[in-house]
Amino acid sequence: MTELLTVAVGKADGRVTVLTVAGELDRDSVHVLETAGEEALASGVERLVLDLRAVTFCDSSGLRVFVHLHRTAAGGGSSLRLAEVHPPVSMVIEAVSLDRLLELHATVEDALD
Repeated sequence: MTELLTVAVGKADGRVTVLTVAGELDRDSVHVLETAGEEALASGVERLVLDLRAVTFCDSSGLRVFVHLHRTAAGGGSSLRLAEVHPPVSMVIEAVSLDRLLELHATVEDALD
């Protein structure tokens, strides 16, 4: 059984939004993160931080959303930062060299600085 994906707003102060993501990020659930990320960026934030510590799986659909949100953020003068990226998500990101494009941070606090 597929673990549901949840996305919760952990912090939103008008300048920065932190989305806490938990579960499996795959083709069946990726729309949840994509919608939440797009809504946060549309609100005019300067920085969108994805807290990924509780993501247990990520396939190419998840990677596509990371790139999409990165490009959307950059196009609007914002930035996307990924925090608490652990295996297996970090392994997938590194395998396709997306760590060269995306900003990865060890902690949410680092991503907020």
